[in-house]
Amino acid sequence: MDNRLLRHFVAVVEHGNVLHAARAIHISQPALTKSIQNLEAELGVPLLDRLPRGVTPTIYGKILFDHAKLLQNAAAQAVAEIRAVKEGRGGHLRLGIANFAIDFLPRVIAKLVESTPGLTFDVLDGTYEDLTALVREGALDAVISGFPPLHRAEDLEHEKLIPGEFVIVCSADHPLARKRNVTLAATANESWALANRPVAIVELWELEFRYARVTPPRPLVQSGSMIFLKSMVAQSRFVTFLPRGVVAEDLAAGRLAAVPIPFSRPAKTVEGIIYRTGAVHPPALRRLVEAIREEVFGQLELFLQEVYPQRTPVLPR
Repeated sequence: MDNRLLRHFVAVVEHGNVLHAARAIHISQPALTKSIQNLEAELGVPLLDRLPRGVTPTIYGKILFDHAKLLQNAAAQAVAEIRAVKEGRGGHLRLGIANFAIDFLPRVIAKLVESTPGLTFDVLDGTYEDLTALVREGALDAVISGFPPLHRAEDLEHEKLIPGEFVIVCSADHPLARKRNVTLAATANESWALANRPVAIVELWELEFRYARVTPPRPLVQSGSMIFLKSMVAQSRFVTFLPRGVVAEDLAAGRLAAVPIPFSRPAKTVEGIIYRTGAVHPPALRRLVEAIREEVFGQLELFLQEVYPQRTPVLPR
């Protein structure tokens, strides 16, 4: 299959319009139309649905688009790595970080950049769902994130790195902050501000209530912004449920307080790195994983096996 035709097809799908795609890649519209027709003839299936105001990929077109994007991104990454080696640089890593990712990651990256001349990072924040989709298509090398208790991207490897923990937090002057022991049922009548993404937070929050045989309350405020949720709780009588790493500095500074709840099942999870199975990974990715492990040396593998008793895959070297 001609790579040139694949590039043309990707451009059409991304622009949703043949004319706009032709202008973007600097070829004539008839030539681009011919490229799509040649692809369809070669595969024997329709790749695009022609609509009055543009085009959309068919079920066959979506499959081809996903693979074509992966090829494009892999080729671009290969070129970048070759140039880095040729120029004596330390490489480049495209990293996604979920918005409740490991709190010490900035320190790890800073140490790596200082100790590895020429090493560079592109860091994109987002949700587990959005970032793993970018890993799948090759736009990101890996994602650092908490692992959802349910609905994981099972087609991607999840390498465990450290344990994580969620806490219910409130403002420092909230009545709950002054109590020594609070039941989960007692919080059901509180005003809840809850993350609506990533899904992992919602899933774990609901599981905790169901383990305690309490109907999960209806959140009054929902947001995908951790910064907003922390600010909302600090300035009101709302409570929320967040990873301890996200609120660690606020707890230490006394801006927020952790509600002392003896969970029937500890609100723990695992944080780690997610990448494509069988892919050729840049050397910088292994260096990052090793640096993270050095940072958290002393964390018990026994705890990880207790929370997620499954194999820990190893990245290809």
